Amino acid sequence: MAHERIRHASDRLKQLLGFSPIVGIFGHRQVGKTTLLSRHVKSYVTLDLRAQLERAEADPQAFVSSATEYPLGIDEAQLAPSLFPALKEHVRVHRRPGQFILSGSVRFTSRKAIRESLTGRIVHLELLPFTQAEMDERPIPDDLAHALKGNWKAIRSGTKNGEALVSRYLQTGGLPGACFIRSASLRAERFNSQLETVLERDLRLVLETRLPFSTLRNVLVNLAIGQGEPLDLSALSRRTRVSAPTLRNLLRAFESIFLIRTVPTEGTERRPVIFLEDQGEATHLCGRPLPPLTELTRFLFAQIRSPLQLLKSNTPAELFQYRTRGGAHVPLAVRHGTHVLGLIPILESSPGRQAVGSATSFLKAYPGARVAFVHPGWQTAVLSKNTAVLSVSSLA
Repeated sequence: MAHERIRHASDRLKQLLGFSPIVGIFGHRQVGKTTLLSRHVKSYVTLDLRAQLERAEADPQAFVSSATEYPLGIDEAQLAPSLFPALKEHVRVHRRPGQFILSGSVRFTSRKAIRESLTGRIVHLELLPFTQAEMDERPIPDDLAHALKGNWKAIRSGTKNGEALVSRYLQTGGLPGACFIRSASLRAERFNSQLETVLERDLRLVLETRLPFSTLRNVLVNLAIGQGEPLDLSALSRRTRVSAPTLRNLLRAFESIFLIRTVPTEGTERRPVIFLEDQGEATHLCGRPLPPLTELTRFLFAQIRSPLQLLKSNTPAELFQYRTRGGAHVPLAVRHGTHVLGLIPILESSPGRQAVGSATSFLKAYPGARVAFVHPGWQTAVLSKNTAVLSVSSLA
């Protein structure tokens, strides 16, 4: 199909199937889990079909044992919690790797019955929205890895369409079911339908709430507008008329169904920040452009996570923000092993005084770290051993 792309996570999925009997693929609804799963299984069922769901619930053992070829793909597996004890027993007896691929739009760990059944028996692969490289059918960019190590001269040159690249991606996002729709009105209809399904169906699997759809959506709108800013529950409560305790539960639930991502903050200001999982969905919810530096930050957030997730290392990469009460601010930072990199968006081809001050504070807090000032133009420049100016198109 025209909108299908080879996912950068495919190789990682093959590796996981080589040593675990059960692999779980998780992610936002319509992120492409079914397409990825279908390319790696010999047999397939979806619990979105009522007949299959009823069969799984009526006799879980028979359902699990019914596969004649492996891997067996079970789509939207979280809809049948009673299936998981049967899976646990099956892989206890049959230990060979690569038997089942389970997909879900809800984190299995958010449902107690599932979490207790599969502890130690499943490995997870989180499928993120398309990056620009995936949409363009390019390999995984290695420029972020070069920046982490300070190999500035190995980073690709920028292109002159950086601003257009950012604007276009933020309008469409990276969900396959929406990002290839050219008509803005049809794409908006898709986002609306998707949000209704997620908030009226998926959310109810992890949280009992009487809040109406309009209120839930309004909370998401406020989170989308406030992306990258320290989370202020009191202010959010006033704007949405939802109590702070309820908001805490909602935020946990939103993260469980892959609507939002909480990013910790380091420095003297420790309140976490929130980004929406898909930035096209975020743009739709905002209904208007955000400040230019915020736009650049959320584009970077969307582009760097997949390359970080797939770095060839046993050490997972950590994403965080650095902020001090004195005003230093590094909106996105990465820690991978002994390497630390700060990304500071700027609008011109050279950093201003505030950006330089933030970089100085960051480098002092993390000795041996690097800082990349990222702008929408095409120019790149090495400023020092630990700092450089990069084009945003180099990291996309």
